[in-house]
Amino acid sequence: ARQAPPDDWSGLLKKEEEALITIMKERALSTCARAQKTYYECVKGRTLSIVWKCREEGNALNECLHRETSEEKLNDVKRKWLKAGKPRVGTTNGERIPVEFL
Repeated sequence: ARQAPPDDWSGLLKKEEEALITIMKERALSTCARAQKTYYECVKGRTLSIVWKCREEGNALNECLHRETSEEKLNDVKRKWLKAGKPRVGTTNGERIPVEFL
């Protein structure tokens, strides 16, 4: 079977890629909100015991964040952005430009 050619991101400016990475990270935090809340509830009021008492919750949060910020997820965001005609991303006057291509 013939493989599809790899994605070509050569036309992507560094600042565009950085904005798309920020968008991906924001989406990851939103997607992992439940795991994040569970972890924060566990660590609240703890110091050293966090290491063993909250290990499972911390691992779940890390797994979620790693899954949602993978190279594959970033490439998916890039593909959708390019398919949408490279709409403006980033901020204007400190305000986030709405992301409507996802």
